[in-house]
Amino acid sequence: MENASKALLIAGAILICILLIGVGMMVYQGAIGGVEEGIAKMSQQEKQMFNQPFQYEGEKVSGNNVKALISNIISNNSTNQEIEGKLVSIDGDKKFEATSEDLQTNAMSAYRATINTGATYKVVLEYSNAGLVNKAVITRNSK
Repeated sequence: MENASKALLIAGAILICILLIGVGMMVYQGAIGGVEEGIAKMSQQEKQMFNQPFQYEGEKVSGNNVKALISNIISNNSTNQEIEGKLVSIDGDKKFEATSEDLQTNAMSAYRATINTGATYKVVLEYSNAGLVNKAVITRNSK
């Protein structure tokens, strides 16, 4: 009888340990899901912060805003010159393909000087698969 009660105590202790391990695993899985969700949100915020300086998209963008957009592109490309996925090109009336070997900052600056502040432009932003702006298509609207 004494052996049977000890066996029941041991079996109960084993069941409690298994239960505690199961609860611990559930808590761990919940914490991992929360961390992964936090990383995804942080990544989305980083994308928004990267894309923010380029938000001059529209059918009738003023020449001053186009000049600001080109300045932001030049600044961004200079800052991220080693990161190919963060370089922004210009297309449209003129085409400037920015690469880590050739940022084309001088050509973009010269193009910026030709922008007429009194004119309006159509600006369309193109995004990479990662959700970052990788090209600004700028075309002057006809009078």
